[in-house]
Order: sequence, then structure tokens, then C-alpha cells
Amino acid sequence: MNKINLGLLIFFCASFIYSNDNKSQFDEVITVASKLPKENYKIPATVDSVSKKDLEIFQPSSVLGFLRNNLAIDSSSNGGPGQLASFFLRGSNSNHSIVKINGVKINPSTAGGASVYNLDTNLISKIEIGSGPFSSIHGSQAIGGIISISTKDRTLQDSVSIGFGAGPDNYHKEYLRGNLVKENASVNVIAVNNKTTGFPVLSNSTLNRGYENHSIAGDISYGYKSLDTSLSFWSSKGTTEYLVFGSPVSQDYKNEAFAADFKLTTKQNYYILVNINSSEDLINQNNENYLGILDLTQTERRSYELLVHKELKNLFSYSIGLESESEDVNYSSYGTNFRKDLATKAHFGTFEWEKDRSSWIASVRESDHDLYGNQSSWNLGFLHQLTGPWSLYLNSGSAFRSPNSAELYGFGSNQELLPEVSKSREISLSQVKKNSALKFVTFKTSTSNLINFDYRDYILKNIEEASNSGIEVRYKWINNLVNGSFILRKQNPQDQNHNQLLRRSKLSSSLNLSRNISGYEFSFNVSAFDRREDFGGISLPGYALINIASKKNFTENISLSVKIENLSDKDYFTAATGNGYYLNQGRSLWLKVAYDLR
Repeated sequence: MNKINLGLLIFFCASFIYSNDNKSQFDEVITVASKLPKENYKIPATVDSVSKKDLEIFQPSSVLGFLRNNLAIDSSSNGGPGQLASFFLRGSNSNHSIVKINGVKINPSTAGGASVYNLDTNLISKIEIGSGPFSSIHGSQAIGGIISISTKDRTLQDSVSIGFGAGPDNYHKEYLRGNLVKENASVNVIAVNNKTTGFPVLSNSTLNRGYENHSIAGDISYGYKSLDTSLSFWSSKGTTEYLVFGSPVSQDYKNEAFAADFKLTTKQNYYILVNINSSEDLINQNNENYLGILDLTQTERRSYELLVHKELKNLFSYSIGLESESEDVNYSSYGTNFRKDLATKAHFGTFEWEKDRSSWIASVRESDHDLYGNQSSWNLGFLHQLTGPWSLYLNSGSAFRSPNSAELYGFGSNQELLPEVSKSREISLSQVKKNSALKFVTFKTSTSNLINFDYRDYILKNIEEASNSGIEVRYKWINNLVNGSFILRKQNPQDQNHNQLLRRSKLSSSLNLSRNISGYEFSFNVSAFDRREDFGGISLPGYALINIASKKNFTENISLSVKIENLSDKDYFTAATGNGYYLNQGRSLWLKVAYDLR
């Protein structure tokens, strides 16, 4: 963990860099923490925001890699590109976080989490990561938090660009982007193809496992007087090769998300939002199981939401709304088959008060599920501006995860299962200046009714509990020497028997530095994670990774990006099986050339 100590030293040195008290350069609008966009200094929860510029500077090869390397978030991967991967916000389970693409939930209603590993980073314009309970805003699964990803590129001018990328293991990428802007309308489309022969995913295997991805994303927006409309879509299709008990197999996948938003402001200053969206998560196996059957899992989801917001003159505002969600699940796995439709209806509201230097925000949601009935969730936040640039934030809440369709109707299923429920609280102290932002966070979460397999009755039951408590130090700064950010997280994720939760570390950190020198944008990233445990008592050693990157615009139309990941060629493992460790990318060189046609 020497890299953590190095990061701490740099952090404390940077803390003394001078900055005055004018408007902070870190003020920004956040969309993930409430039903309406809100300034980040008015949000009591912890939210990380990643801009398109951040992605261009650090050039991550995957979404999961950026979460791990740049934000010190625990993750696991069953090998290289396209392989099954998970992340663990605030030490929660991998199915305790929602992932949304352009506001559309893409989590499947079967085993596993959202397929973020199929989302190409070239499609992304912004990422927001909210840590903590968010069920009162976003519904089921938001126990650990939410990751909201936008592919909407609101450029102000017409443009067409193409790009080419190359990397290890015969990796290559091609993309085409186009933007059209005319008065109060805009159209944005980007298409990406990438393919790799991959590398062996297990330490005891010599078989390369490849990956192929074809993606397209876009949005159309139009504004007329007090009405704004937006249509967005994302589609990702391809093939993933992997191993099952050492045997080579493959699967075809498809992930899609579509959304239509209508925003209206009335003469009475009511703000009305209507959202209609749909998503699909599909996996088709290309190899028969031992029964001679080709398995598949498919989740199709449709959602409708209506929101009405009103802001009053006495610094009080409220938002009330309703949401209807339906899921159609088609499931076939090793002889277990079902097809089910499940629906959830929800009513929600957010109420805010502001007076002098303090404000309160309360959110509540009542969800009505077809099978288990009603489930309540809530959040209560308090903000108070202290002396000078310091502010105090308090946040508490209750969140839940509904049993998914596989748990209700699949192998070992139990239709008497109850939702998993968490209670969380967070206290943070923040200092925001013009060129720096410092935040100390302490948090605690307890989760009950966790679903696990009961081998005595050979059925799934609500028999587990878990908890996590910890502290975070977060620091960002901008100055003439170097721009940077630092995160240090110390936590204690454990079950009811005080055993460390699997694949989650107790200590992690990330240090990110960048500077522009003579037109070259240089970046440096180091991340470190403490040891973890995996299934079967296998120990996953701690590790530290170093990544460096550079980007240069050689002309107004041509740019070149170069990145070296895992500079020290570290052998590190984030997951294991009884047959060996899952391997990760060694030292690797990534190149990308972009050309603007207009």
C-alpha cells in the first residue's frame, strides 16, 4: 500500500495551495440526486461527476476501469473485455446499484448486474455516480447507489468526425460521429465497432477469449417556447467468448435503451415532466447445455413517469409524481424455464425548505409490486453553511431491492421472498473555494433480509445481513502546476458473522493528475486496493496500478491519444474460482486517432 501513502503525501501538500473564495470552478449541475437537476452544493449525498473532458484526458479503455482506477470503487472482472464484471458501491452487493443510460434503467431482472462492460467509452458524454440510498428517487436496487450515464452530446455547432483505435490482443476500433444543429433543434449520432481476440481469462488456461461489439447511440432534441422534447437511444450488440468449467463457449448479447422526454413550463410556473422509456437485456447462448438446449435470458422493461414540480416564493418547493414499470422476463437456464410479467407502480414526492444558511430536503416513495405488495423508501437531508467556505451535510435514508424474477421463479426460487432493505446515514464536512474542493465523509449502512441459498431446505430465503461503515477523504484542485483529484476510502464491509464481504476491500485510494504542456495533455493515475476475499476462502492480494496518457491536437482536425495501462505490468486479481484466478490486462499500449471532417 505504498502508493496510498504516496497519494496521501501529495494530497496534504496540495492542500496548502493557495486559492481564494470566489465562485468555485467545481460548481456544476447534478441530475442523479433528485428528480430535477440541482447544483452540487445543494445535494446532501455524495456524488461524483465525470465529464467528457475527464474521459478524454484519462482515456479509460472501459467504464469499469475508470470506476476502479479513477474513483477507487471496488470491482471484479472474469477476465478481459466483454467478460462478466461487477462493481460494489459503498461495499454493497453488485446487484445493489442501479445503472441508467440516458435515464433508462438497464439492470436485468435476472442474475447479475447491468452490462456496463458493453458500453463503449466513446459514446459517453457524462457519468454521475451517487453513493448511498437512492430508492426514494430511483426505486428498487438503489441500496449502494446509482450510476447515471449520458450519451447526449449537446454540441453547439455542426460537426462530423471519424476515429480509429488500436490496442493489445489485436484490438481495433472504428467510430463515426455526427452532430447537426439548427436553431432550437439538434441531432447527435455516434456509431462504434470494436473487436479483440482477447487473452486467457483464467490463470490455468491458455485459451484466448475474444469479444466483439457494435454500438450506436444518439439523441434528437427540439425546443419550442415553453416545451422541450428529447428522444434518445442506445444499442449494443455483439459476441463474447468465455469459459464454462474450462470449456470454450460463447454468447450473443444485445443491450438497448430508448427514452422520450417532454418538459413543459406553464404560465403558473409549474414544471411538468413526462418520461416514456424502454430497455432490453438479451443473452443468447451459442453452445448447448448438457440437456442439449440453447439457454437464453431476456428482460424487456417499459416505464412511464409523470412529474409535477412547483416552486413557491417562500423558498419552499415540491415535486410529486407517479411511475408505472412493467417487466417481461424470458428465462431458460439448464432446464429451468419460465416467462413472467411483473409490474410495479409507485408514487413519490420531494419537498424542500430553505431559510437563511440552512435547507432541508425530504424524499419519499411508495412502491406497489405485483407479488410482495407495498414497500416504502425515504431520504432526509440537511445542509448548513458554516463560517467561510465550510458547509455541513447530513443525509439518511432507507432503500430496498426487490427480489428479481430468477429469485422468484428460477432454480431454488421462493415466491415468499421479501425485499432486501437497508438503512444508511452519512455526515460530511465540505470546504469549497474557487480552485479547490475538500470533503470529509463518514457513512454507515446496515442491510437486512438479504437473499441467499438455504442448503438445508434447498431454497432461497431472506437469511443474511450485512453492514458497512467508513470514512472518505475527497480533494480536487486546479492550479498552474498541476490539476488533480484524490480519493481515500477506509471501510469495513462485513456480514452478520463479522466476515469481510467477498471481493470488497477495506482500504482503497485513487490519485489523478493532469497538466497541459505545450499543447500536450498529460495525465497520471495511480490506484491502490487492499486485500480481499473470494468464494471458497481464496485470498485476493492487494495491488496498485499506474496508468499514464497523453493527447495532442496536431492540427484543427487531427488529434492523437496514447495511453499505457498497468505501467508496472502488475499481476493483479479481482476475482477467482476453485480452478484459478481470473486474469486482467497486463502492461498495454492503447492508441486512438481522431479526424474532424467538418
